[in-house]
Amino acid sequence: MDRAKVYFETYGCSYNKADTRILEKMASRRFEVVGEVEKADVIVLNTCYVKTSTENRIVNRIRDLKDRYPGKGMIIAGCMPKIDREKALKSNPKASLLSPQNVDRIEEAIDTVLAGSQAFYLDYRRVDKSRLPKLWRKNEVVRIIQVGEGCTNTCSYCCTRIARGPMLSFDLEEIVREVREGVGEGAREFWLTGQDTGAYGVDTGGNLADVVKRVVEVEGEFFVRVGMMNPGNALKILDELIEAYSSPKVFKFLHLPVQSGSNRILKAMRRRYSVEDAEEVVKGFRAKIPKITFDTDIIVGYPNETREDFNETIAFLERTRPDIVNLSKFGKRPKTSVQPERRHDMQEVKERAKIAHELISRLQLEGNRRWLGWCGRILVDEYIGDDSIGRNEYYKNIVIKDRVPLGSLVEARAVDASRHYLLGEIL
Repeated sequence: MDRAKVYFETYGCSYNKADTRILEKMASRRFEVVGEVEKADVIVLNTCYVKTSTENRIVNRIRDLKDRYPGKGMIIAGCMPKIDREKALKSNPKASLLSPQNVDRIEEAIDTVLAGSQAFYLDYRRVDKSRLPKLWRKNEVVRIIQVGEGCTNTCSYCCTRIARGPMLSFDLEEIVREVREGVGEGAREFWLTGQDTGAYGVDTGGNLADVVKRVVEVEGEFFVRVGMMNPGNALKILDELIEAYSSPKVFKFLHLPVQSGSNRILKAMRRRYSVEDAEEVVKGFRAKIPKITFDTDIIVGYPNETREDFNETIAFLERTRPDIVNLSKFGKRPKTSVQPERRHDMQEVKERAKIAHELISRLQLEGNRRWLGWCGRILVDEYIGDDSIGRNEYYKNIVIKDRVPLGSLVEARAVDASRHYLLGEIL
């Protein structure tokens, strides 16, 4: 008897991609996982809901699949079901819903859908995902290692915590085991990920620096990218964290989402740190690792943001000169506490976003031009079209106009620069 076929489609962050690997592995025990939606009996959409633009994309995709394949069952997984159950079911009234803490119930959900019924697994459960199996493909260079789920903050604008819950740190020995197994199976790059990796251990003891130090003790030639950490939590363990980054196995890459250069706005956002705290983290890392790649997130047009607040954000960017900035215009998300202004001047917000974008573009280009002439080793970790993409020890994006085997460590020189990448040539 042929097994039922299941198709998975993923949106959003690296954490969501790791969740899909759990869903795929657990489903594959009894069902056939297929790569084409046309072949599937059941469609699973692992959704992201962090921004309005993403929400619109997800809703349109649900409706499109519902209309094109009315005979196929659908499970909406990821953040959307927990944050906005109503819109999920409005988009497809027959869909089943599976929240992030219920990924281990995917087989039950598929059984229910195949039987012609709806499944709703939306309760909050404390599930250590480092203990759950994941479906990794052969010859994959990059593996995503989930170190925890949820966070310690209750930011006024963020709906992700509604889906992911309070901080749950995963078992350190299981995290190390995942890395060790990955190295044994040929992986060369590991992304330690969570909604706030800097909060690791607040519920169990230990901290993120302990995780990094243990992971790099695993034998083998590989690299570790440490994921997003909130400034307040990073500051508490700053010295230990910088020490952990000293390992040659750790990419010198710091993702610190500051969000605003105005302390007044940070307080309104309930971010629990100051601009000065964030700058102290950046300065601390740069004192020991001057060339570290600094990545941050900025929101413009937050409710009641004045021109002075915005100018403070611009000044923060000019002082700290991030290498990467993820810029967003404020948008109200479901079930968040922030209340937009009744007369929010969208034209003013667009103008501020334009000013910020132009500054960020200049800073990124100037930053990348400083790498011209650099020579050193890169790890080739992905293909885009016919090009190979490699990373140096500072996680700089280096494009090689040729096909180089994935996982290769090659010597390269940076010969040109754009905002988003360096153009390299193999030596």
